[in-house]
Amino acid sequence: MTSHNNAVDRLKIGVIGAGFMGELHASHYVANDAVELIGIADIVPERAQETAAKFHCEWYENSEILTEKVDAVSIAVPSTAHYDVAEMCLRRKVHVLIEKPLASSLQEAESIVKLAKSSGVTCMVGHQERFNPAIMEASNIVVQPKYVEAHRQGRFGGRGGDVDVINDLMIHDIDLALAFVKAPVTSVSALGTSVVTSHVDVVNAQIEFENGAVANVTASRVAVERQRIFQVYSHHQYMELDLLNQTMVIRTTKENNEYDGEAVTVESKVDVTPNITLKTEINHYVEILRNGGTPHVTVEDGLSAMKVAELVRAQVNQD
Repeated sequence: MTSHNNAVDRLKIGVIGAGFMGELHASHYVANDAVELIGIADIVPERAQETAAKFHCEWYENSEILTEKVDAVSIAVPSTAHYDVAEMCLRRKVHVLIEKPLASSLQEAESIVKLAKSSGVTCMVGHQERFNPAIMEASNIVVQPKYVEAHRQGRFGGRGGDVDVINDLMIHDIDLALAFVKAPVTSVSALGTSVVTSHVDVVNAQIEFENGAVANVTASRVAVERQRIFQVYSHHQYMELDLLNQTMVIRTTKENNEYDGEAVTVESKVDVTPNITLKTEINHYVEILRNGGTPHVTVEDGLSAMKVAELVRAQVNQD
């Protein structure tokens, strides 16, 4: 592997998967001065060629050939192919950023975690909502959350129909709940149904944690309006994050004897500097590859989210 401590050196990166997400990854790499986008690989040659032409780089039908020319890649293929592509890259000592979910099964996800450890290269999972500025701001403020409520919904647009809504949408909020609560999960209950695909399209899950905290998470891809609301409740504090608009409101309650013990609520809107979450995620990936450090979202984090998602799926399939 090439050392990139010298600021003059540019990190050589490729993108595997030339679909919607692959094109987004490529666009943010091109915009990063520390990166040289070497090429785009896709099993559909025409798709690879068309996407590569947009970013003035090489195209490859064979992703193995691309890995011979790069230091790192983004893996933006369908989740059913995550393991095969990640396994190939990690065995070749190529750093990887894998789009969520980490894999299409727990067994594959666990294998990726083991390979990442043994390979000694950086492996990061693309839970980009962790880079939402409202989430990043809230994570610096929240202490010991007692209850988390999440609503993530939108219209079905065709993309992501190869997986259920648990892996398509809900896994974002599962990951966020785990990141905020920071305690083992003790039980999961869930209900859901399919509506427009052969997979489950709307799900509600209640996740209970060892420290007594509870997360109530709802995901739907058959709603009329898009919504991404994440609420965190802790002692004397309630925080509402609008992840679509990247805004944050804190409501604080205090006991006041002048009001006969009634709670007085003070509301304040926190200034949040908007960002493009995927761009922030990719810039972070590039930064740690160049200067060292631990990914903000590790493969272990990706595996933890998948384990809870699997518990939700088992509950839904049971009913």
